[in-house]
Amino acid sequence: MSRQQPLALAPPVGLADWSQRSLLDPATRAALCSINRAFLDLAAELAEEGRLRLINGLPPRAVNALIDPVAQQRLCERLPYALFDLRFGDGSYWESQVAAAGAVQDAQAVSAADERIVAFSRTAIMLAWHLAQTRAPGAQLVFGTSRTTIAALAALPVAAIDGLARRVAPALTARFGSRTRFWLQFEGCAAAPDDRSVNVLQQLGLQIQGAESARLQALQRKPRRNLTA
Repeated sequence: MSRQQPLALAPPVGLADWSQRSLLDPATRAALCSINRAFLDLAAELAEEGRLRLINGLPPRAVNALIDPVAQQRLCERLPYALFDLRFGDGSYWESQVAAAGAVQDAQAVSAADERIVAFSRTAIMLAWHLAQTRAPGAQLVFGTSRTTIAALAALPVAAIDGLARRVAPALTARFGSRTRFWLQFEGCAAAPDDRSVNVLQQLGLQIQGAESARLQALQRKPRRNLTA
């Protein structure tokens, strides 16, 4: 990736406002770095077992590039967003999952998932829940959460987190999984996380997130316009 030129990207739009210094305090940045590293370690472990397919959208070449723990730490320290997703942008999904997990008796069958993925999902939910409670714009930046998802998480009883983690674990995917350009850039950064290449990755992810947020907002506005027509 050393021959690639930095992208001239416009500031992100929608929910993905680029102001990481104000939205992410040092504790949140440390937690995000830690959970991204945990995700990459989980992916590497599954890849060794030939089970990387359990994380949709994560290219094997990106995992193969993770050979230097020091480089991995340097890269994760610089990223202002999660490298994974649990359908955080889908508010309806999270409303239904939170409601089911908080029920006294959840009779709906829950898909079996690898216990390591369940444990990781529990950690991710805890961080998302904390941000929804204390720093909602940070949750939008880190996870690309919709406002509906934030409201559902903020109302989530702590006791329901374990059940919720088991419910949503099968939804774990790589962030921007359909964006080949992002993961090609990630591959280069994982091997050699110099300032220029990491800056490109930062901005590329924020641009994608901003575009996706704007698209979702446009889709949400259409029904309201139809109702008032």
